Amino acid sequence: MMKYLLTILLFSLFLPSLSFAQQYDLVIKGARVVDPESGLDKTTNIGITGKKIAIVTRDNIDGKEVINAEGLVAAPGFIDLHAHGQDPYSEKVGVFDGRTTQMDLEAGALPVSQYFKSKEGVSLTNFGTSVSHASARLLAMDKVNSDGSPMMTHALEKATKTGNKWASNIATPEQLKKIDQHIVKGIAEGGIGIGVMVGYYPNANSDGIARIAKIAAKESSFLTTHTRFLSNTTPSGVLGQQEFIALAMAYDVPLLLHHVPTNALADTATALDMIDSANAKGAKILAEAFPYLKGSSFIGTEILSEGWQQRTGMDYSDLIWVETGETLTKGTFEKYRKERPDGFFLMEHIKKKDMLSAVLHPEVIIASDGMPLVDKKGEFLPFDAAFGKGLGHPRSAGTFGTYLRLAIDDGSLTMQQIIAKTAYLQAKFLEPFVPSMKLRGRIQAGTFADLTLFNPKTVNGTAGYEAGTNSLPSVGFEHVIVNGKSVIKQGQLQEKIFPGEQISTLH
Repeated sequence: MMKYLLTILLFSLFLPSLSFAQQYDLVIKGARVVDPESGLDKTTNIGITGKKIAIVTRDNIDGKEVINAEGLVAAPGFIDLHAHGQDPYSEKVGVFDGRTTQMDLEAGALPVSQYFKSKEGVSLTNFGTSVSHASARLLAMDKVNSDGSPMMTHALEKATKTGNKWASNIATPEQLKKIDQHIVKGIAEGGIGIGVMVGYYPNANSDGIARIAKIAAKESSFLTTHTRFLSNTTPSGVLGQQEFIALAMAYDVPLLLHHVPTNALADTATALDMIDSANAKGAKILAEAFPYLKGSSFIGTEILSEGWQQRTGMDYSDLIWVETGETLTKGTFEKYRKERPDGFFLMEHIKKKDMLSAVLHPEVIIASDGMPLVDKKGEFLPFDAAFGKGLGHPRSAGTFGTYLRLAIDDGSLTMQQIIAKTAYLQAKFLEPFVPSMKLRGRIQAGTFADLTLFNPKTVNGTAGYEAGTNSLPSVGFEHVIVNGKSVIKQGQLQEKIFPGEQISTLH
């Protein structure tokens, strides 16, 4: 009997070590783990089982696969809330920039269900969308269905045949009712917030915008916006931002305020102060910025309507046509506005001091505003097209790498603050609406294993404005893990792995 008991005792002592060694599918050893929520910033090991982190510990652990991460920072996988490039090539370029979630919460999609269906099972990264107010206007006013994301289906080009009523007209009472119905349906299908790009239809009636805020409040949703007026003159960009800050506070609706310097321009400091003050009084406003001095949009935008030079301080020489790299003249400007209204252009309009004041603000998140990368004919590229072939704004490829290099070298933010702006603040803002966001943007046991491992000495964005460099991959991102699967391993894309999952209010 005693011999039997001793055998049981010895086996029970030995059993944990056997299971311990086999417990994890993937182990990351020796990384500097930075978790903004818990305050962790230490050399630590991470054990992953399935889609989730099972343990974060300084104890020695082992698993089926081990990553030696000595010298690397392990951060929560970057969450980009403003990625228009939802095509496979643009998504691939984005994952090399450390992004594990790429959503379009500005332009959004409609029908929302059609967007989700198009992304299921074919995405490297997690994906999601807002309910597109612009698409609701397109459908109600021009009878043009966006069939998902309007940035990806040439819906804007189709609307030129019906007079672009969505962009230039004031909606009738009947059209407003239809717009409301489309918005409510999109929320029911899992749309994350309501994307109101009123900067592209600045003549919209104030009541038509306020009623969307009321819908957001009633449906327990929130607003995201590209505000009216990219302008230094009256009515200014800050005035457009004030409109939405007022709506957010009046109806107690959270607000995601996209690319603050893009609209506020020289008044960026004033805009940021206004946001800080509103938040101090109980508002829930999340501001966003990207680390570039040039912006990008489609050439038919109302931003370039009559008087644009006076409003923005730009001229034709500040505009570049993406497909050819040519600087526009009055003639080519008018030609492309008429013949290719959905074609993309670059514009130089942000001052460095204004960009830095937003990008280095500890509570302003980083987002790419990345447009779809295209070829010389303006068409989307196949997934396996080479890096550099895609034409467009370099922010589509290099936003997070460029930001990290800038912030690390600047030194005014702690590493905790630097990392919080890439994922945690995004997840914290979204978690009241999106259940899974409570388990993303963190490195803790039980959270999803979305992880970005980068070398803080070498990380940088390499994409530039010259043709052939627009879509070059960022450097220094050694490993990118999405839902427990290595998408990038030792700087190399892994083949036939598409672990991205739907992020919606339903999941």
